[in-house]
Amino acid sequence: MRLLPDNTFALYADLLQKVQDSRLAALHGGSYVSKLVHGSRYWYYQTRTLAGQVQRYLGKESAELLAQIEAARQSQAALGAIMAERKRLVAMLILGGATPEKGRAAKILEKMADAGVFSAGGVLIGSFGFACYGNMLGVSFDDTLRRTEDMDFGFERELQIGIQRDLKSDLAQTDESLATPRQINPWVMPNDMVTPDGFKIEFLTTKSGPHDKAPVPIERFNIHAQPLDFMDYLIEDAQDAVVLSGAGIPVAVPNPARFALHKLAISQRRPVGSQAKVKKDLAQAGKLIEVLATENPGALILAHDAILRRPDHFGKVVASGALRLSDAAKAALKSVLPELLP
Repeated sequence: MRLLPDNTFALYADLLQKVQDSRLAALHGGSYVSKLVHGSRYWYYQTRTLAGQVQRYLGKESAELLAQIEAARQSQAALGAIMAERKRLVAMLILGGATPEKGRAAKILEKMADAGVFSAGGVLIGSFGFACYGNMLGVSFDDTLRRTEDMDFGFERELQIGIQRDLKSDLAQTDESLATPRQINPWVMPNDMVTPDGFKIEFLTTKSGPHDKAPVPIERFNIHAQPLDFMDYLIEDAQDAVVLSGAGIPVAVPNPARFALHKLAISQRRPVGSQAKVKKDLAQAGKLIEVLATENPGALILAHDAILRRPDHFGKVVASGALRLSDAAKAALKSVLPELLP
């Protein structure tokens, strides 16, 4: 792990702001339409393709969204300049040592953003979510901590529903080899897509109780998602981030402090045969804790406070994982949250 130059860190903040301000800037060749569903109005960007009419979900109507739509309508003449500036910032960040995303992974994330996954409340979790934290926090993590063949997305069970979108069909357009694996039990719906070379996209969601184990439908995207322990904690306080590819891909990732503490817990719930994943969980948690303890200790305190308000045993599982951190990570954690370690 190494620190990025201060000017690179500042450039990322500038890019994030520009992407947030112009998230509709890349839309062209279509029109903005709205639908009234169960008393609430939802907005979409509608275009026509050879395959038929396509609608990109923008969000539930709000003053902020209406202002963004109007600004996008007025800024079509400046579209080229806006996107060129974003591309320039992405290129400068990569040159300054920030972490880019390439190839298949970048195409998938762009398609997920286009499909409205992050606008509707979906969150990029797992190692691809972790990969965003280096740029967010101004550090460069070791490649072994970031690389993975699994891309995970977390969803609340109830997302804003204005129209269903077939997310699996969208993903298959980015990589024709992505397919739903054959299920051993035909009564259990699949919650993932896999390529022949082993790349996997997995959909995860919150648990409603200890016996909640089968994948549940996420109607908004016509998928099923696997309930996972403590997922509600992980995705509750999602943060905006930018994946460095093209003109910048807007995504949502977990609060990095919550990600770190959640990883401590998940490391203790892995099966015996998954020790490589346990080591990666602890390494990712440890590095984030080391950075946050120095740069933003308050984030760790608030993330831990949220655990203390829970009625379950999450805090004990987190404390158990903390005992297995590296000495450097333990020292960093103890300096901020001494109650987690003896």
